[in-house]
Amino acid sequence: YTAKVWKKDNTGKWINSATMEGHTGAVETIACMRAHFIETETDIIVTGSSDGTIRVWERRIVDDGSDEVTCKQVINNGNKYPMSLALSYLPNSRVPILASGHTDKVITIYVYQSTTKEFKKVHTLQGHDNWVRDLAFATYTGQGNESINNSFKKGDLMLASASQDKYIRLWKISPHYSLMFEALLMGHDDWVFSVQWQKPYMATDASGERRFVQPMRLISASIDKSMMIWSPEPNTGVWVNEVRMGDIGGSTYLGFCGAMFSPNGKHIVSHGANGSFHLWKDNSEIEGENNWSPKVAISGHFKSVESLAWDPKSRYLLSTSLDQTTRLFAPWNRTVDGQNVSTWHEMGRPQIHGYDLKCLAFIHDWQFVSGADEKVLRVFDAPKSCVESLACLTGDESLRENIASRPVGANLPALGLSNKAVFEGDVAEEETDVSNGLGAHAYTSATPEALAEVMQHPPYEEHLLQYTLWPEVEKLYGHLYELISVDVSSDSKYIASSCKAATAEHAIVRLFNASTWKEIKHSIDAHALTVTRCKFSHNNQWLLTVSRDRLWAISEHREDEIEPYKLVAKNKAHARIIWDCSWSHDDKLFVTGSRDKTFKVWARPDQTIPNWVCVYTGKCDEAVTAVDFAPDAVDGDKYMIAVGLENGRILLYTTENSQQVDKWTLWHEFDQRLCHFGVVRSLAWRAVTQDRLLQLASAGEDHAVRIFNVEY
Repeated sequence: YTAKVWKKDNTGKWINSATMEGHTGAVETIACMRAHFIETETDIIVTGSSDGTIRVWERRIVDDGSDEVTCKQVINNGNKYPMSLALSYLPNSRVPILASGHTDKVITIYVYQSTTKEFKKVHTLQGHDNWVRDLAFATYTGQGNESINNSFKKGDLMLASASQDKYIRLWKISPHYSLMFEALLMGHDDWVFSVQWQKPYMATDASGERRFVQPMRLISASIDKSMMIWSPEPNTGVWVNEVRMGDIGGSTYLGFCGAMFSPNGKHIVSHGANGSFHLWKDNSEIEGENNWSPKVAISGHFKSVESLAWDPKSRYLLSTSLDQTTRLFAPWNRTVDGQNVSTWHEMGRPQIHGYDLKCLAFIHDWQFVSGADEKVLRVFDAPKSCVESLACLTGDESLRENIASRPVGANLPALGLSNKAVFEGDVAEEETDVSNGLGAHAYTSATPEALAEVMQHPPYEEHLLQYTLWPEVEKLYGHLYELISVDVSSDSKYIASSCKAATAEHAIVRLFNASTWKEIKHSIDAHALTVTRCKFSHNNQWLLTVSRDRLWAISEHREDEIEPYKLVAKNKAHARIIWDCSWSHDDKLFVTGSRDKTFKVWARPDQTIPNWVCVYTGKCDEAVTAVDFAPDAVDGDKYMIAVGLENGRILLYTTENSQQVDKWTLWHEFDQRLCHFGVVRSLAWRAVTQDRLLQLASAGEDHAVRIFNVEY
């Protein structure tokens, strides 16, 4: 229910300088404007909320690190919720004008009154047949085009409005304050979410004077998967679609939610409903040629990220999220202007599911198992195209070993829910089917030829959706409720998993044979409520489980195919639910983290007896939601633990040496600006890649996956 002001401090870091509080509903839209007309130099900020109100704020600069924000006016619209706002000045004046689009299909115009120091409603614009989703002002600065000059006069204020009725309307406010409808832009096939003018730029006129020039170009974004650039036709002045960008085809993403020009007008960036950004560049040397091409942008999850896992050789990272996707992240290593550059990107989307994903674990280098809000564990195997693309982009040719037998890629059948493998031999079969009029609608995604393509750059969003799926090779049944946790032994023999449980009958940990994919008859029955985490020790001798019943339990490995793990110890360790656990690199210690705001380190005094005692209790300010031991000793022979908290903070604790495991100190607390803004859901250390350098991956409720360099 808040809006925040962000600005750079003296060090160049972005800081939150002010927070606007007062709305009782979600803030849906915002508009701001530099305003010098008030007694002292201030900014006007306007926010619109689902509580039906528009609030006008005044911002004054206090110092480099903070601002003072005061609410000056509240405009109540009842049940007509504001969906869009825009601020500007009336033509040839310093009088602010505010436009507001609502769910009643009407655009309301407000003008600032110097006597009352408030905005007053002066006019309404009708014409749209659905919600008005976006508004944008621009001031006409004059053009060489006579047909345009006949429609607009210098100083005219132009207002563009986008609506869910699929149309864009242009309105004109003249210097004499007459307001009239100017043009109707038709071209989109679905809701138009965004409309923005190209930014004005400085230019030198014929007399040699520098002045602002407002380009007559407008960009719109729609959920019909397209963006359009609009401009007036030189001969007639009629607004036409200059260029259309986006996607044509059967991909499932929901189009574009917004788009804008770069300051020089040579780039366009847009964002989609599935957490992606799309970047386009105009490569034309002559203005108006519109030679646009897509460029590499950033992407990520758009709901809480629940679990992380590095592959066994720590070359790439997988993450699962409530956005129903599993995503693959890896570094793009390349040379730019003679310099080695490495940046992390989403390189694949192995799983796009119909359920919220909760957990995953690697079986071997190119195979993982995941669990979701369903009863079935699913196993996925990497296709050849993914392996070759990763080898090309990371520069690690060792990735290409033993890939000849792998499928080319994966497709999702039109009437199926599982990714099916596509092999090289399927190409010829498909060509035969198509020639016979068959196979045209057999699959909802990609062709074998497209799947076999090796990427030379990180994939675009459209590519991620269709060409980077991993084939599903197996399903594991047994659980009766939604899955919560899964782990795999380091020798890839056993899979342990748990599900939601309200009784001891369902709070069992099921074991599966990873060779036969069959469930092992004897499960681990140690808990009364949901088992929140399963963790095999690195030597596979122990299986540690923690639960909502506040217990941890340890099962020991036996050379028995019928009962490979047998319960040997359990302990009521915490006062609240235990969220996470982790083994030390040498398996001599393990750590548990709980909602009771503590993490506890456990050791076995007598190595001949399976009995663990608490040797240290660490107290935190918030609930401990994630813990992970470093993958090796640091700074000689020290243990290190990463601790994630409910408020998003991440802490690092170390011992003095490997013998004093009962003394832990806070070694480092991550800068809050680098941490998550929600619960830390998972932590995963990357195996050592350089001397005295570790990398820590974290997953958060704020939809983010973060990777930190830790030098010691």
